[in-house]
Amino acid sequence: MKTVRKAFPLDDLIILTSSGTIDLAASKAALKDLAADPEYAANYEILLDLRGSACNLSVSDVYEVATYLASPNPAISTSKKIAVLVAGHVAFDHAQFLQLCSTNRGMQVRAFEDYQKASEWLDVRLPDDSNPGMPCPTCKGEELP
Repeated sequence: MKTVRKAFPLDDLIILTSSGTIDLAASKAALKDLAADPEYAANYEILLDLRGSACNLSVSDVYEVATYLASPNPAISTSKKIAVLVAGHVAFDHAQFLQLCSTNRGMQVRAFEDYQKASEWLDVRLPDDSNPGMPCPTCKGEELP
């Protein structure tokens, strides 16, 4: 999984985009790298834009990522919101399960398929969506609405 981070300090926002295949090891490594980024601050809102990735996580892997997020020494130490933006029904189901597991551990995580709704929930002005109508990696080349 390849990731790219962009920080927007004036908006207290960091966006992590990914491409490739998401698996458990890559997910934990990406979260650890994000937390170690010198531009990252615990008071930042976070958008995890995973629309360019194919999810290879099992249900138990998603549960483990949620546990990793909220462990006593959390991977991402934030009291702010984390929006998880995905494409496709299977990815959205996984993201909703991550939301449920993370919320049960006191994190503010929410799953989205819509960029604008993620922006509204985060209560930040996200930059223009650079990937509207992005092909869904699990939709066999079909474009998303």
